[in-house]
Amino acid sequence: MQYTIIGAGRIGTTLASFASNTVLLRRGERGLAQSGPIIVCTRNRDLENVLANIPNHRREDLVFVQNGMLHSWLQSNGLEHCTQALLYFAVSKIGDDPVDGGGTVVKGKWADAFADLLSKGNLECVLIDEEGYLAQSAEKFLWNCVFGVLCQHFDCSVGVLCQQYQQETLNLIAELQAITATQLQITLDDGLAQRLIEYSLSIADYKGAVKEWPWRNGWLWNIEESPLHRKYLGDIIEQG
Repeated sequence: MQYTIIGAGRIGTTLASFASNTVLLRRGERGLAQSGPIIVCTRNRDLENVLANIPNHRREDLVFVQNGMLHSWLQSNGLEHCTQALLYFAVSKIGDDPVDGGGTVVKGKWADAFADLLSKGNLECVLIDEEGYLAQSAEKFLWNCVFGVLCQHFDCSVGVLCQQYQQETLNLIAELQAITATQLQITLDDGLAQRLIEYSLSIADYKGAVKEWPWRNGWLWNIEESPLHRKYLGDIIEQG
């Protein structure tokens, strides 16, 4: 089997290093492998351009590893049944070894092949069903939103947040967890906050930030009043 990886940033380059049978493409480059999974490692804002270069008969081979609220975009493009993965490992910069936080999950047609690729890099990956994936994606979404805004607000790593600003972190998790569960009409269990803390401590030096606005914090900003979230974001906006 041959893998095609689109996106030569930290994640794409790391995945490509795990196996010799990979085709690594930069954004806009052509040259898909004739068969096998097409792992898209670009930022969310590049997804439309990536999709435009994928022939219709190969779209079922797409594997999305992006964070954020992808559901509506996937549905609007008929891609909701494509393979998706939630990555729980961190790569500080291109060429660095990945730090595995455990908990990476994948679902869909190429789930086995994706998990096998990660195993070559000694990274954990668990196969999961559609229903479980929705809850897991909401959990990862919350991690990105909460730790992104708080790392930027307090100018610190996720590890420092958990150790020095744990109550502020727990309060924001609780606020945004309730909103997200209501919007997606799912149940997010009481152990979520502790899992997010434990994951953050496993990659303690990682420093989050507010990124991919329409797909992460902006989605929350636009749908419902969230006093703590709006306060922290407001402070960041004022600081420029």
